[in-house]
Amino acid sequence: MKIFKNGTVVTGDGKTVLEKANVIEVDGLVADVNLYYDENIESYAEEVVDCSGKCVMPGMINHHQHGVTFGTMFASGCVNYGREFILDHLDRSLLQGHTTVLNVDGFATMDDVEETQKCHPIRIKTATTHAPINYHAGELCDGKGFQPKHKEMTVEKMLADGAVCIGEVGGGHTLGGGGQDYLYIPRAVKECKGKDIDYLQARAMKLSVLGRYIEESYYDRDRVAAALKEAKLDSFLTPEETRDIVYKTTLASVKVALDGYREAAALAKRYNVPLMIHNAPTSKYIVHEIAKMGLNTLICCHSNYLFTTEECVENGRYLRQFPGVILDAAVHDPWGAKHLVATPDNLYAFYENDLVDIISTDFAAGHSDSMLEAIQHAALEKKLVGLAKAVRQGTSRVAEILPLLAPNLGELKKGYTADIVVTEYPQLKNVERVYIGGSLVAKDGKVIR
Repeated sequence: MKIFKNGTVVTGDGKTVLEKANVIEVDGLVADVNLYYDENIESYAEEVVDCSGKCVMPGMINHHQHGVTFGTMFASGCVNYGREFILDHLDRSLLQGHTTVLNVDGFATMDDVEETQKCHPIRIKTATTHAPINYHAGELCDGKGFQPKHKEMTVEKMLADGAVCIGEVGGGHTLGGGGQDYLYIPRAVKECKGKDIDYLQARAMKLSVLGRYIEESYYDRDRVAAALKEAKLDSFLTPEETRDIVYKTTLASVKVALDGYREAAALAKRYNVPLMIHNAPTSKYIVHEIAKMGLNTLICCHSNYLFTTEECVENGRYLRQFPGVILDAAVHDPWGAKHLVATPDNLYAFYENDLVDIISTDFAAGHSDSMLEAIQHAALEKKLVGLAKAVRQGTSRVAEILPLLAPNLGELKKGYTADIVVTEYPQLKNVERVYIGGSLVAKDGKVIR
């Protein structure tokens, strides 16, 4: 038995915040959540954690993560970042209070997941995109991580073996998103010119050539020349060279990747499983098309991403009218690295307009801030959403929408699995302890294996 006493307890049900309350764990399960108990039971406890001035809540269920298995990465099927990076990335995620992660690098296989799970205490589940058109889009973009086992795998086999949904369909690599900014365009410039550029310079190149909606007809030489000058790239790149680099790294896979949405939607409808799709300007209209198909569960990933603030709110409101649509708001990295997203304005706008169904981190080139940091800023500092509701959007609501991802998880409730996070309060981002199934797996910034 473990006792977490005198804390601010957020149960995860969307309604309940208890001050100076107690959570009791027995045999890996939540045994009770109460305001009073007989202190004599403390003598029988394996551990008593004084949570005065702390917050106690369920472990965060991060339903959108890349780079958390030893399989291929992204919709492009690229080679993963290596074992050390992946385990460090999992460590970071666990220390941020995420006790369950869903791998949305959809070409990973179940043995990739199982091998990774043996090496780390965080709970890892996977999605699948093992279908011909999506596979072809990955090959057109990159595909260097594909092995025979990935090519032979099917959505049907993955679902039978425990994949929780189909997704993430589309992505920043195959649809000209963040992957081009931090990976493919910088790599191409290095190969072509021997120069290193950062993600902001790469993004400026891409947007000047293709616009935010990734359209070949958008190209205008004068516009590109002006962008190169502003980004301090004009000393070694011409508009024509820039166009050729951006076209080569971005366009080949886009049309095929969009066709992959229809392929995946048909499979999701056939097997009655949730579908997760990349929602960004490039895919806006195909997302609208899929939303009208009447799927039971359609998760529109990072719906606050890449749009202008006004656009993401308008698009979110439009999508909300269709049954089965779930809007995911991604945290990314607006308070930390600012490597992919410079400000939280779009995320705040989603909270302010009550458009958040569930939250996740996404990847942000491996630098994503935590779900708890987003909750802290939005609920406790900005007061854009109630704390109970905000926590539910990262816990029990995720478990409801994706029932195979986190069964018996997401709430501090009698009989539920004891995934418990203890943080500072109100500084929720400062995680002090993490328990998975009642076992201590992280404490004071260190993972316990």
